[in-house]
Amino acid sequence: MADHETTATVDWQSLPQSDELFRFSFEDGRVRGVSLRLENAWQSAIENSDYPPEVASLLGQAVAGAVLMVASLKFEGRLVLQFAGHGPISLLVVQVRSDRRFRCMAKWDGERLAEAGTSLTDLMGRGQLVLTIEPDEGQRYQSLVPITGERLEHAIEGYFQQSEQLPTRLVLAGDSTAIAGMLVQQMPETGGIVPASGPAALEFEHVGKLVDTLVGEKGRAEMLDVSAPELLHRLFHQESLRIHDVARVQFNCGCSREAVGAMLASLGRVELEESLENDETPGSLEVRCDFCGSLYRFDRVDVEQLLSDDSVEPPGSTRH
Repeated sequence: MADHETTATVDWQSLPQSDELFRFSFEDGRVRGVSLRLENAWQSAIENSDYPPEVASLLGQAVAGAVLMVASLKFEGRLVLQFAGHGPISLLVVQVRSDRRFRCMAKWDGERLAEAGTSLTDLMGRGQLVLTIEPDEGQRYQSLVPITGERLEHAIEGYFQQSEQLPTRLVLAGDSTAIAGMLVQQMPETGGIVPASGPAALEFEHVGKLVDTLVGEKGRAEMLDVSAPELLHRLFHQESLRIHDVARVQFNCGCSREAVGAMLASLGRVELEESLENDETPGSLEVRCDFCGSLYRFDRVDVEQLLSDDSVEPPGSTRH
């Protein structure tokens, strides 16, 4: 789309109001950012999963953070963001492709969760953020960052500071209805240097203070309640802001009965026969997708067909 500047002539209501991300910059591009708010896409991602409110909130923040990272890193391929800890919430996984299709999952202990506090360390305990970038062409990259701070965005900011050496400000919000996020960064100058002082550093400090107004219960509630364009307008209506791109974000798990069947067929007859006898419903197998909650059932006839069907592709042919 064409660039839009924040002037009185801009019709902010004409911009998409949900499930889109907005890339923007200030002045001559020394500070850039990405903002998003997802509603329909987020509800589609969790509609078959019975996540407690604390889990939905933290997983939603992880999704928003991962999509913002994909938009800021600009590569072709897949990004996997994984938070693994020893707390009541032991695992958060988000997979996002460069075309902004995502899927996500979480694991938690309900009894421990009921007794936990609200900070990131209360919910996840000691652990680490594992960021994996899998480009369509080129070498796979992985970075490990300790889970620190009171909120999930602090760990992601730590990645940018440690691995990208880019001053970054990030605010994330989420509940079972919507998720939102805003990321701003000071961009490197000639030679890849990010100056610690001067006009660019001062501009980033100024923009960062405006973003800081979203920190806290009231600010995060505002992020969830208003559209991304409205939030940008409220925060930066006095700044020389330019919107460079508006892009759709979609939930897409990618699982299918065929893919699950291929996985089962790879187990072999002996293991499948044992599973048919030992499953919760004898005579049938049930496989639930960890990412979208879809349930796939296979009875004895289905299993026999899988084992005799030469058309079943090997499990290496699918991502699920």
